[in-house]
Amino acid sequence: MATNEQRLKPRQVGKAGTVVAALDIGCSKIACLIGRVDPGSRAGFSFMGGGRQQSRGFNGGAISDIEALERSIRLAVEDAEREAGERIDRVILGITGPKVDCQLAEAEIELGQREISGKDVQKVWAKALGQTIPKDRELLGAYPVMYGVDDQDDIRDAVGMIGERLRVLLNVVTAPKSLVNNLKECVQRAHLGVERIVPSALASGSGTLIEDEIDNGAICIDFGGGVTSVSVFMNGAPAWLDLVKVGGSRVTGDIAQGIGTTFAAAERLKTLHGTADMAGPGMAERIEAPRLGDDGRLKAGRMTRGELASIIAPRIEELFEMVQAHLTASPLRPILPRRTVLTGGSSQLAGVRELATSVLKQPVRMGRPIDADILGENYGNPAFSTAAGLISYELKGFADASRAGHAAALAGGDSGRGVFAKILIWIRENF
Repeated sequence: MATNEQRLKPRQVGKAGTVVAALDIGCSKIACLIGRVDPGSRAGFSFMGGGRQQSRGFNGGAISDIEALERSIRLAVEDAEREAGERIDRVILGITGPKVDCQLAEAEIELGQREISGKDVQKVWAKALGQTIPKDRELLGAYPVMYGVDDQDDIRDAVGMIGERLRVLLNVVTAPKSLVNNLKECVQRAHLGVERIVPSALASGSGTLIEDEIDNGAICIDFGGGVTSVSVFMNGAPAWLDLVKVGGSRVTGDIAQGIGTTFAAAERLKTLHGTADMAGPGMAERIEAPRLGDDGRLKAGRMTRGELASIIAPRIEELFEMVQAHLTASPLRPILPRRTVLTGGSSQLAGVRELATSVLKQPVRMGRPIDADILGENYGNPAFSTAAGLISYELKGFADASRAGHAAALAGGDSGRGVFAKILIWIRENF
């Protein structure tokens, strides 16, 4: 098992020079980034090139048109290959959607007052996994949030300690097998293999949070075009994830409906003049706002920035209220971090961070890929946080029980005390 230091520092995956490709299938865009393993680089890889295409056939985390999605994937990959000057045959695939779910699983084994080994850790992992995975779901990852040894809780690495009992709390992430199989089919139709599937919410956090935030705890909110994902990292591990089915496109739709214009014109208006800060400067400024005429064509029109903000701000405030509700309902509520990082393409709208800070009642910093300087101007911005997180995900070395082999489930045991017990009591009372 990796120690805390090992799983927080970039580690070499494959031989130096190995090509690594990430494919982020989102609701608004498909992004493909290509890098090469470089142990001498601060990020652990050198960036070669990327491509992006508008996402078609994938809405709200579900496939609506498999042929359209295949075309979008193929075009994004071709763009990335052309820029990188390298052909790829395998990708690390990001997966999102409301049915990508996580649950906390606990298990305990008896030790007999002896030193804990790596095999003991794998044994307690297997016991927790053996009681959590339904047959119709695919296991994407199982991350140890904390360990307990006898009366001591909140242990990050139990190997080498001595005790009578060893406990683990795992964050088990699964997705419907049908969704996983159909996404694999799309990728394979584009003549690519899938090296690994990673939940996009965790990739965003991995790609955006600095080492201190992953180690000591932070919340990452990825405000995307179609959906907003939430992930929590604690003790150097992905501890929880969730998804809100509202994104920046909902704001664009509100503008289109509110002033009577096309979606494309509303998106341009939002990008050029939009703000979520109702008290910001320039609210009286009049801006061009084309509207649909009786003949169905766009005609010139004007409105104030304040009128535009009055459409945008309530929807974004509602979004963060929904995020707050999901966090409040989380089984980790008793120990949630008080540090939040906001990323994603839609987070770049003016005033969003300030509104998030107000609703969540905690400091919020804007996040872009931590390897932004390596990715360059085109891909080093918040819109590519997930893709950047995918390309460097393996380099983080997160301990993952799902990658350690499966053993038979063992008999049950006592669930422990302290912090461990508080979380488990919360789960049992509320879920």
